[in-house]
Amino acid sequence: MSNWRLMMPTTEAYLLDKVLYELHHKPDDLAAYNQDKAAYLARFNLSPDMAAKISGNDVAGLYEAGVNPYLLRAHCIGVRIPEDVSLAALRSLMKEGDDKWLN
Repeated sequence: MSNWRLMMPTTEAYLLDKVLYELHHKPDDLAAYNQDKAAYLARFNLSPDMAAKISGNDVAGLYEAGVNPYLLRAHCIGVRIPEDVSLAALRSLMKEGDDKWLN
């Protein structure tokens, strides 16, 4: 088993992936999340930092934590993070030379 960063996902990455999957794949979960983010996230055994990354829409932080990029994209769409905002967050993580494949 692997994710995009490691051969074996960290526990943090797994839990974040699980939350984002359920949030955007179970019919009533997004409504429950939008009604009370803290109560929804309390269902999971997340650290305060992990919960803050999700509720604060920390796209860069979630990506760096090893969240599956497809689940992260679904989250951005589901909570209506503008595409230019989510892409800017990801681009902020790029190092010099990382953009060579964009040309």
